Amino acid sequence: MTEMLAGVSAGTVALILLAGFAGHLLHPRVLPAALTAHRTVPGPLVWPAAIAVGALEGMLGAVTGYALLAGRPRALELGATGSGLLFAAYAIYGLYILRTRPVERGRRSERSGRPRDEAARAASEEDRATIGTVPCGCAADDTPMSGWVAGRAAALALASVTASAGAGSAVASHGVHVTIVGLSSVVFAALLWSLPPALSDPERSPAG
Repeated sequence: MTEMLAGVSAGTVALILLAGFAGHLLHPRVLPAALTAHRTVPGPLVWPAAIAVGALEGMLGAVTGYALLAGRPRALELGATGSGLLFAAYAIYGLYILRTRPVERGRRSERSGRPRDEAARAASEEDRATIGTVPCGCAADDTPMSGWVAGRAAALALASVTASAGAGSAVASHGVHVTIVGLSSVVFAALLWSLPPALSDPERSPAG
Protein backbone atom coordinates (compact mmCIF):
# COMPACT_ATOMS: atom_id res chain seq x y z
CA MET A 1 0.00 0.00 0.00
CA THR A 2 2.85 2.38 0.88
CA GLU A 3 4.64 1.77 -2.39
CA MET A 4 1.46 2.40 -4.37
CA LEU A 5 0.71 5.63 -2.51
CA ALA A 6 4.23 6.93 -3.07
CA GLY A 7 4.18 5.78 -6.70
CA VAL A 8 0.84 7.43 -7.46
CA SER A 9 1.99 10.63 -5.75
CA ALA A 10 5.18 10.71 -7.80
CA GLY A 11 3.37 9.93 -11.04
CA THR A 12 0.74 12.60 -10.42
CA VAL A 13 3.35 15.24 -9.63
CA ALA A 14 5.40 14.35 -12.72
CA LEU A 15 2.37 14.48 -15.03
CA ILE A 16 1.17 17.83 -13.68
CA LEU A 17 4.61 19.37 -14.06
CA LEU A 18 5.09 18.04 -17.59
CA ALA A 19 1.60 19.19 -18.58
CA GLY A 20 2.38 22.64 -17.22
CA PHE A 21 5.69 22.71 -19.10
CA ALA A 22 3.96 21.72 -22.34
CA GLY A 23 1.34 24.41 -21.79
CA HIS A 24 4.02 27.07 -21.32
CA LEU A 25 5.70 25.97 -24.54
CA LEU A 26 2.49 26.01 -26.55
CA HIS A 27 1.20 29.27 -25.06
CA PRO A 28 4.29 31.25 -24.03
CA ARG A 29 2.46 34.53 -23.40
CA VAL A 30 0.07 33.26 -20.72
CA LEU A 31 2.45 33.28 -17.75
CA PRO A 32 4.13 36.61 -18.58
CA ALA A 33 0.69 38.20 -18.91
CA ALA A 34 -0.32 36.78 -15.53
CA LEU A 35 2.86 38.01 -13.83
CA THR A 36 2.26 41.45 -15.31
CA ALA A 37 -1.28 41.46 -13.93
CA HIS A 38 -0.04 40.31 -10.51
CA ARG A 39 2.48 43.18 -10.39
CA THR A 40 4.92 41.12 -8.35
CA VAL A 41 7.81 41.05 -10.84
CA PRO A 42 9.52 44.13 -12.33
CA GLY A 43 8.68 44.61 -15.98
CA PRO A 44 12.12 43.76 -17.42
CA LEU A 45 12.20 40.51 -15.42
CA VAL A 46 8.74 39.20 -16.36
CA TRP A 47 9.86 37.16 -19.37
CA PRO A 48 13.05 35.79 -17.74
CA ALA A 49 11.02 34.77 -14.68
CA ALA A 50 8.36 33.07 -16.82
CA ILE A 51 11.01 31.19 -18.81
CA ALA A 52 12.77 30.09 -15.61
CA VAL A 53 9.52 28.83 -14.09
CA GLY A 54 8.60 26.87 -17.20
CA ALA A 55 12.08 25.34 -17.46
CA LEU A 56 12.04 24.39 -13.78
CA GLU A 57 8.68 22.68 -14.13
CA GLY A 58 9.91 20.73 -17.15
CA MET A 59 13.15 19.68 -15.46
CA LEU A 60 11.52 18.57 -12.21
CA GLY A 61 8.74 16.75 -14.07
CA ALA A 62 11.23 14.94 -16.28
CA VAL A 63 13.49 13.96 -13.38
CA THR A 64 10.60 12.72 -11.25
CA GLY A 65 8.99 10.78 -14.08
CA TYR A 66 12.24 9.25 -15.27
CA ALA A 67 13.30 8.24 -11.77
CA LEU A 68 9.95 6.56 -11.14
CA LEU A 69 10.02 4.62 -14.42
CA ALA A 70 13.72 3.75 -14.27
CA GLY A 71 13.68 2.68 -10.63
CA ARG A 72 16.08 5.35 -9.35
CA PRO A 73 15.11 6.08 -5.72
CA ARG A 74 17.78 8.74 -5.12
CA ALA A 75 16.83 10.68 -8.24
CA LEU A 76 13.15 10.35 -7.34
CA GLU A 77 13.81 11.70 -3.87
CA LEU A 78 15.65 14.71 -5.29
CA GLY A 79 13.05 15.37 -7.99
CA ALA A 80 10.13 15.03 -5.61
CA THR A 81 11.79 17.24 -3.00
CA GLY A 82 12.37 19.96 -5.57
CA SER A 83 8.79 19.60 -6.78
CA GLY A 84 7.51 19.94 -3.23
CA LEU A 85 9.43 23.16 -2.73
CA LEU A 86 8.14 24.53 -6.04
CA PHE A 87 4.50 23.71 -5.29
CA ALA A 88 4.79 25.07 -1.76
CA ALA A 89 6.09 28.32 -3.27
CA TYR A 90 3.15 28.32 -5.69
CA ALA A 91 0.67 27.89 -2.82
CA ILE A 92 2.23 30.72 -0.80
CA TYR A 93 2.38 32.96 -3.87
CA GLY A 94 -1.26 32.27 -4.69
CA LEU A 95 -2.37 33.16 -1.17
CA TYR A 96 -0.25 36.31 -1.32
CA ILE A 97 -1.92 37.43 -4.57
CA LEU A 98 -5.38 36.72 -3.14
CA ARG A 99 -4.56 38.69 -0.01
CA THR A 100 -2.88 41.73 -1.50
CA ARG A 101 -4.73 42.52 -4.70
CA PRO A 102 -8.25 42.89 -3.17
CA VAL A 103 -6.88 44.93 -0.24
CA GLU A 104 -5.17 47.28 -2.64
CA ARG A 105 -8.39 47.81 -4.62
CA GLY A 106 -10.44 48.30 -1.48
CA ARG A 107 -8.09 50.95 -0.13
CA ARG A 108 -8.30 52.91 -3.36
CA SER A 109 -12.10 52.95 -3.04
CA GLU A 110 -11.93 54.30 0.51
CA ARG A 111 -9.54 57.06 -0.59
CA SER A 112 -11.96 58.16 -3.29
CA GLY A 113 -13.93 60.30 -0.84
CA ARG A 114 -17.20 58.39 -1.15
CA PRO A 115 -19.32 57.62 1.95
CA ARG A 116 -18.04 54.65 3.98
CA ASP A 117 -20.97 52.33 3.14
CA GLU A 118 -20.81 53.19 -0.55
CA ALA A 119 -17.03 52.77 -0.57
CA ALA A 120 -17.36 49.40 1.18
CA ARG A 121 -19.88 48.18 -1.40
CA ALA A 122 -17.71 49.44 -4.23
CA ALA A 123 -14.64 47.83 -2.68
CA SER A 124 -16.46 44.53 -2.38
CA GLU A 125 -17.49 44.66 -6.03
CA GLU A 126 -13.98 45.60 -7.09
CA ASP A 127 -12.54 42.81 -4.96
CA ARG A 128 -14.72 40.24 -6.69
CA ALA A 129 -13.77 41.65 -10.06
CA THR A 130 -10.09 41.51 -9.16
CA ILE A 131 -10.22 37.89 -8.09
CA GLY A 132 -12.24 37.03 -11.16
CA THR A 133 -9.98 38.75 -13.70
CA VAL A 134 -6.42 38.24 -12.42
CA PRO A 135 -5.21 35.04 -14.11
CA CYS A 136 -3.24 32.39 -12.28
CA GLY A 137 -0.86 31.87 -15.20
CA CYS A 138 -1.35 28.09 -15.02
CA ALA A 139 0.14 26.92 -18.31
CA ALA A 140 -2.40 27.48 -21.14
CA ASP A 141 -5.32 27.93 -18.78
CA ASP A 142 -7.15 31.24 -18.29
CA THR A 143 -8.26 30.19 -14.80
CA PRO A 144 -8.46 33.16 -12.41
CA MET A 145 -6.31 33.13 -9.31
CA SER A 146 -8.39 31.64 -6.49
CA GLY A 147 -8.20 29.61 -3.31
CA TRP A 148 -8.72 26.49 -5.43
CA VAL A 149 -5.52 27.20 -7.36
CA ALA A 150 -3.55 27.70 -4.15
CA GLY A 151 -5.18 24.60 -2.67
CA ARG A 152 -4.17 22.52 -5.69
CA ALA A 153 -0.58 23.66 -5.27
CA ALA A 154 -0.67 22.74 -1.58
CA ALA A 155 -2.08 19.29 -2.39
CA LEU A 156 0.66 18.72 -4.95
CA ALA A 157 3.28 19.85 -2.43
CA LEU A 158 1.94 17.21 -0.05
CA ALA A 159 2.00 14.60 -2.82
CA SER A 160 5.61 15.53 -3.53
CA VAL A 161 6.54 15.06 0.11
CA THR A 162 4.84 11.65 0.07
CA ALA A 163 6.76 10.66 -3.07
CA SER A 164 10.05 11.85 -1.62
CA ALA A 165 9.54 10.08 1.70
CA GLY A 166 8.55 6.83 -0.03
CA ALA A 167 10.97 7.01 -2.95
CA GLY A 168 12.50 3.64 -2.13
CA SER A 169 9.20 1.82 -2.04
CA ALA A 170 7.75 3.76 -5.01
CA VAL A 171 10.34 2.39 -7.43
CA ALA A 172 9.81 -1.14 -6.13
CA SER A 173 6.43 -1.56 -7.83
CA HIS A 174 6.22 -4.55 -10.17
CA GLY A 175 3.70 -6.24 -12.43
CA VAL A 176 0.11 -5.22 -11.96
CA HIS A 177 1.10 -2.56 -9.42
CA VAL A 178 2.86 -0.63 -12.18
CA THR A 179 -0.34 -0.54 -14.23
CA ILE A 180 -2.41 0.56 -11.24
CA VAL A 181 0.09 3.27 -10.35
CA GLY A 182 0.14 4.52 -13.95
CA LEU A 183 -3.62 4.65 -14.38
CA SER A 184 -4.18 6.18 -10.94
CA SER A 185 -1.57 8.86 -11.63
CA VAL A 186 -3.31 9.83 -14.86
CA VAL A 187 -6.70 10.03 -13.13
CA PHE A 188 -5.48 12.12 -10.20
CA ALA A 189 -3.45 14.41 -12.45
CA ALA A 190 -6.50 15.01 -14.67
CA LEU A 191 -8.68 15.76 -11.65
CA LEU A 192 -6.20 18.16 -10.06
CA TRP A 193 -5.65 19.89 -13.40
CA SER A 194 -9.34 20.41 -14.15
CA LEU A 195 -10.92 21.00 -10.74
CA PRO A 196 -9.75 24.61 -10.11
CA PRO A 197 -11.10 25.89 -13.45
CA ALA A 198 -14.39 24.06 -12.91
CA LEU A 199 -14.77 25.28 -9.32
CA SER A 200 -13.73 28.85 -10.13
CA ASP A 201 -16.25 29.00 -12.97
CA PRO A 202 -19.20 26.59 -12.51
CA GLU A 203 -20.22 27.11 -16.16
CA ARG A 204 -17.13 25.13 -17.16
CA SER A 205 -18.16 22.07 -15.18
CA PRO A 206 -20.05 19.25 -16.92
CA ALA A 207 -23.08 19.92 -14.76
CA GLY A 208 -23.10 23.56 -15.87
